[in-house]
Amino acid sequence: AREAGGDPMADMREPGPQLIGRFDLRSESMLAPLPTAAAASRAGVWDVLAHPNGRIYYTTFYESAGWVDPATGEASRFEAAGSGLNELALLPDGRVLASRYGAAGGGTGSVVVLDSEGDIEAELPLASTEDVVAAAKSLAYDPVRQVVWVNTDLVPGSGGANRHDARVLELATGREILRIETPELHFLRFGDDGRGFFTWQQGSRLALRMTQPGAAVDATSGREIVLDDAFADGHDFVQDLRVEADGRAVVTRWSGVVHVVDASGGVRTVTLPRNAEGGLYYTATAIGDRVCATYCTDVSVVCAALP
Repeated sequence: AREAGGDPMADMREPGPQLIGRFDLRSESMLAPLPTAAAASRAGVWDVLAHPNGRIYYTTFYESAGWVDPATGEASRFEAAGSGLNELALLPDGRVLASRYGAAGGGTGSVVVLDSEGDIEAELPLASTEDVVAAAKSLAYDPVRQVVWVNTDLVPGSGGANRHDARVLELATGREILRIETPELHFLRFGDDGRGFFTWQQGSRLALRMTQPGAAVDATSGREIVLDDAFADGHDFVQDLRVEADGRAVVTRWSGVVHVVDASGGVRTVTLPRNAEGGLYYTATAIGDRVCATYCTDVSVVCAALP
């Protein structure tokens, strides 16, 4: 894309290896990438999910999703699941949720339930209108209430700027039980125990809300922790939210601002460097007093000490 002057479709014009990058957090160094099942592909890897069965599941958005076993090299593609799969989340029984940003021909987005082999068990379409298509972005599953939370881009058919909302769907039926237009839900995560973590933005205020198991019912649920009261709306976004083994929540923003929130609500914030090309930060993890984050200018990871 950079070599083509920023053309987002440039990657699709030349086939190349489809790889999953790997990074050693102990030595803070890149490892050899993990090849997928496609020797020559026109789409890069979009999202990844480390499954308890040892496989790495991934999406490519423009092409099919799949999995690869790093221990054996065995791999499979989900050709029947189609294209447009975006982000992944794990269900407690080992099945995988995927958001489909949009169907072929511009159809509405959906939440897809895949079995461990990548076959579609269910597809829950998001309600759209003739004028606005709802495209599914990030998603997470509440194991206590057995519902899926998903945020969207609302794409107008006549052009113009996207709007956004968040939806809550019953997993068993696909029925929409809640829709939230404001504040804007950037990213969300549920712990294995059902605790919820939500990043909400309203105007210049960016906040993390943490809920107890089963208590995430709307945008006011849980304890609010303000991360930034001068958030640059339109120029920054929370791209990922991880919950570490020690219970800390790690919130990563495009700008390289990373917030690490402990169970007591204490916040430690670090701003990672950006180079002349700009680029976006995507996912950070906290190990002790260090933070490492993926930085999309090339294939790189940036590490720094927490203040």
